[in-house]
Amino acid sequence: MKRASLITLLAIVVLSNFAVAAQQGGKVSWPQFRGPNSSGLGQGRPPVHFGPDQNVVWKTAVGAGLSSPIVWEGRLFLTEFDRANKQLSTLCIDRRTGKILWRRTVAPEQIEQVHELSSPAGSTPATDGERVYVYFGSYGLVSYDLNGNLKWERRLPLPENPYGAVSSPILAGELLVLNHQGKVAYLLGVNRRDGRTVWKTDRSMFQYGWSTPVHWRHDGIDEIVVLGGDFKPNQRLMAYNLADGAERWWVGGLPPSGKSTPVIGDGLLFLAAPDIILETAAERRNPDRAAQFYANNAARVMAVRPGSKGEVSEANIAWSERKGVPGVPSPLYYNGRLYTFQNGGIVYSRLLGAQNIGYIIPTEEVEYF
Repeated sequence: MKRASLITLLAIVVLSNFAVAAQQGGKVSWPQFRGPNSSGLGQGRPPVHFGPDQNVVWKTAVGAGLSSPIVWEGRLFLTEFDRANKQLSTLCIDRRTGKILWRRTVAPEQIEQVHELSSPAGSTPATDGERVYVYFGSYGLVSYDLNGNLKWERRLPLPENPYGAVSSPILAGELLVLNHQGKVAYLLGVNRRDGRTVWKTDRSMFQYGWSTPVHWRHDGIDEIVVLGGDFKPNQRLMAYNLADGAERWWVGGLPPSGKSTPVIGDGLLFLAAPDIILETAAERRNPDRAAQFYANNAARVMAVRPGSKGEVSEANIAWSERKGVPGVPSPLYYNGRLYTFQNGGIVYSRLLGAQNIGYIIPTEEVEYF
């Protein structure tokens, strides 16, 4: 788990270094997975070059985990996993100094089984500036105030997801929404103040997915949109009514293994729908078989207009193509461009309404799994 611990530490350094975030009413905040509404966009002047010995303001040792840090004003929150004691913790760290302000621990009856490169502390917390909300697949949902006082908790069943539970909770109005994916799959909306269930929608068609939902408000309607998962073909991008969790519309015929989070921009929703990815070791053992496997790959990047009810028509698909589909990372939309990131350090930049331009950035080969 050294790799997971290092990733968390470096992220903390970067966040602390440049106040990293969207400015909401003059307050520094990066309140959930991928920031405001999962957009991946923030304000500020981050350093171009940074690392363990470059542009560092502070360093703080933390436990192993894969959650991303979130920020609210002077506080930073993340999670960690203590393998030896089989405990899961939520940490609050002073953003300016790196001092650990508090650590709150839960002890599950059983730790979920995860992939060797994953972690039982894989989901990113969320905050509304009053409380911080955490999900552990081995335990459930937990809410603390910003001083670490327990406000409520909801024990949930083990997800039994072969790669681990990594979908993160999001806040939408008065609801905390969680995509609970595994053998028992559902979308859950709870009252953020007391954890009480407001609605629960079955997602047994999409058991083994890893996508964090996104909140989309358009035409006076509030929706929760989730990319379908599972290892079976004909998956869906699903849109649900925020008020009651009812299904509204969907895009069908997508490949299996949905992982990334959709992103919203200029009235469109952009999604990356990867197909099954072979582990790097399997690709190296039999490159011919891997080439044949990927030749039949149904992965695609799409831009979707909002639907009304049921399966969307072709008119709702603004465009769809197979070039530059990321296996795991979520797309990024900014100033008329859509960016996607592929294994091996290949970055695609699409200038919407014009020709596509691919940029290749040489990096070390990295493994998703």
